[in-house]
Amino acid sequence: MTTDLAEHPDYKLYYNQTLQNPYPLFARLREHEPVHWCEPMHMWLISRYDDVLAGLKDTKRLISSREGMYSDPLTPENRELAKPVIEHIGLWMQNLNPPDHTRNRKLVNLVFTSRMLQDLVPRIEQIVEDLLDNVCAESETDFYQSFCLPLPSIVICQMLGIPETDYVQYHETLSRLFPFSGGAGPRLNEHLRAARPALDELLAYFDDLIEQRRADPRDDLIGAMAAAEADGDRLSRDELFALCVFIYNAGHETTVSLLANGAVLLLRHLEQWEMFKADPDGLVESAAEEFLRYEPPVTRAVRVPTEPVQFSGHTVPSGETIMMIIGAANRDPTVFDDPDRLDLARHPNKHLGFGHGIHFCLGAPLARLEANIAFRAIARRLPNMQLTTDEIRWRPTAGIRSVEAVPLRLG
Repeated sequence: MTTDLAEHPDYKLYYNQTLQNPYPLFARLREHEPVHWCEPMHMWLISRYDDVLAGLKDTKRLISSREGMYSDPLTPENRELAKPVIEHIGLWMQNLNPPDHTRNRKLVNLVFTSRMLQDLVPRIEQIVEDLLDNVCAESETDFYQSFCLPLPSIVICQMLGIPETDYVQYHETLSRLFPFSGGAGPRLNEHLRAARPALDELLAYFDDLIEQRRADPRDDLIGAMAAAEADGDRLSRDELFALCVFIYNAGHETTVSLLANGAVLLLRHLEQWEMFKADPDGLVESAAEEFLRYEPPVTRAVRVPTEPVQFSGHTVPSGETIMMIIGAANRDPTVFDDPDRLDLARHPNKHLGFGHGIHFCLGAPLARLEANIAFRAIARRLPNMQLTTDEIRWRPTAGIRSVEAVPLRLG
């Protein structure tokens, strides 16, 4: 179906990446056009839970591809400039298909283990306490900048083996790449101006760092991935470079959004905040899952069918880009009771906030670990925190949903 929802003002706002509340639009799509052709974005939008889940599971007929998604909206002169950026993003784990995905995941799983994550617990707890010490020294703060942003950045940089003196510059450089990787539509032309030089800077930086690790191995992820070998296979230079960037993205962006969105949701639903403070240990795990359902940091999964595929009785032709809207699926009333209500004790909670199947988010265990440690500490140390404004703004990106700031009065 192709009725002209694109002319609805809410749709234009969503397309322009400035819509603050896309959920009424998602509800209309689910009910009236669960398979919607979006001409400006040149892709199909899939919004029902069962369709999104089926699409995430289907790795035989639906393949990961960013070529059309990124190149089609670009001007002819920008397509050549963007080619190295698109090729690099295509090597990110979430964008690989079997057998390349299988091979890369197998090598990464050798070093990205549950034992490694458990060894991180004391370090994460200390970083959380140190950051909250600084927060508590102020009467007001932007919690996004003072806590949500630095916590995952410090953790993932330490894991990778980025020198502490490079943390700020590394994050700044990556922040110029991510608007392009998480963008959509004609605004990609604008984002490309910052993304291409950022990629060149990152490539030069990691070339040096990877060579240092190969000459002098250390106990960090870069060194471990450079040395990892399975069945006589090792990561190539481009694959290792892509993993270094992707792991930061998977371990940082989702966690920043989870922490910031969760803090705002608690303070916008005060009865839930009071309930959480009364039993943080008992509720922290289900609370984190509900944050991931209610405002999922990862908003979409993009695939291209190798043959015609049906969703909700509608056929999507082969070769045309599909965007599966995770935020819409996570509020599907056929799966979730009262889906627009935040319920920190919700169970079961089969949200798709981290995807599903072979492309399930590599950084999910780390994000959950950091969130559980952080929110328990927040309940203990900031029980009287309040938002200082009702005007919470969301970042203007299509691929990651996150608030821009969390202005707090600490009380």
